[in-house]
Amino acid sequence: MKTTNLLTSIAMGAILASGAYYFLRPEPPLINEYGETGGAVGTYYHLRAEYLVNQTEPLVFDLQVSCGRHTFDKGTPNERTVLGYLPALYAKKTQSGAAVMLAAPRICDAIRYAEDRKVYSGESEVLGSWEQVAEGNLIPFTIWFDDADDLTLGYGYAIASSFDNPYSPLSLVDVTVEPSTAKKFETWFRSYADNILTERHLGPRFASSEEDKAYWASFDPEKQLLPLKCYGVAVVSHSEHPAKYTAKYYPEDKPAYWFAPEFLPADTSDGTDDKRQFVYGNGYYDSGSHEFPKYFNYLRRREPEGDRRPDSFWRMRLADYYPLIRNDGYPFAERESLSSGRLVYKADLRREKKGLLSCFSLINPTGYGDENYRELYEYYFGSDYGPRLSKFGHVINLEITDDQQGVAFSSLKHPIVLPHFLIGDKAVAEFVTFEFIGGGHVR
Repeated sequence: MKTTNLLTSIAMGAILASGAYYFLRPEPPLINEYGETGGAVGTYYHLRAEYLVNQTEPLVFDLQVSCGRHTFDKGTPNERTVLGYLPALYAKKTQSGAAVMLAAPRICDAIRYAEDRKVYSGESEVLGSWEQVAEGNLIPFTIWFDDADDLTLGYGYAIASSFDNPYSPLSLVDVTVEPSTAKKFETWFRSYADNILTERHLGPRFASSEEDKAYWASFDPEKQLLPLKCYGVAVVSHSEHPAKYTAKYYPEDKPAYWFAPEFLPADTSDGTDDKRQFVYGNGYYDSGSHEFPKYFNYLRRREPEGDRRPDSFWRMRLADYYPLIRNDGYPFAERESLSSGRLVYKADLRREKKGLLSCFSLINPTGYGDENYRELYEYYFGSDYGPRLSKFGHVINLEITDDQQGVAFSSLKHPIVLPHFLIGDKAVAEFVTFEFIGGGHVR
């Protein structure tokens, strides 16, 4: 993995500081809505990510990224300001007609630190991210689409080893990142032309023109909604702690898949057993996890060497990931799914899907309770959208596909099945969501 001298020297200085490492920036954390500390205005970086499609076709992303805020045509009638990363998302078409999309890694704090600029953070996880960037130990979050003309459903690479799955159509060759400048960004931005994404792909979440509103005027699962989240199950083998509860409650008929007993409470404070005893907690798998570092949407490429700190977020165990789809997602949503109120989860645990997440958009939107969002979605999906949504998900079906024959569970009452199910007496599978933070600006 290539690294820059500047970033490497910064990282080595931090490592040599040893015990003082966590106190290099004593100011308290201040996280803004873009996932950066202290603002990232005027920060730029150069990202080069090289892949191999079907072991034969080179696919290279050579991007200049602007962080935080960028103003175009300043001082002219055409002046406009873009907030957030630009480009936030970038997708390219392959020779076979598929597409690969990257989410710009949220590493601008690391770049600011490398440039010796002020960064407001003392959090060990943010400090650790600088070291990872300096060592070149990152992979941008990557999504594969089978059809470049249909970006409604993709597969996100959830862990570095997923690129090595023999069934994967995409292999990782190399990734480099280094600080850049406004001039380099502006030159690149004026000339790039191979990003196949448009604002329309982002759907009603960011639509504003009358043309957009007309396009999204009625609910239609066939619309081209680009996913901004991915869903899956994280499978982790039992350690000593949850294994003793599994041994205590594992049903006599030894099923391949089962749930924590219904009579156990979801939470207790008196030391008695509860459903949480079967799992490890929520720190290792989702958007705030140790594989997807907090505030930063990239994967770590390898385990950092010599990291023996017991509280290090890099020392946490990693899960095996598999894709999960729901019947309230595009493009496979059942037209009557909201009316029936039945939520269907379909987990794919086949070896060919190991390491992947399913990436799609839900009918059930985050933020619907907010007045502006509510008006927006009811405009698109009808005035009865709210009543239908309020009844949705009271009954749950779970369908599991594996390398044998799988199993199906019907009419499970929420939240008995969620957020996890158990795999024999060996492992727990938790439903996970990863939001890779795309944003409303693609150009």
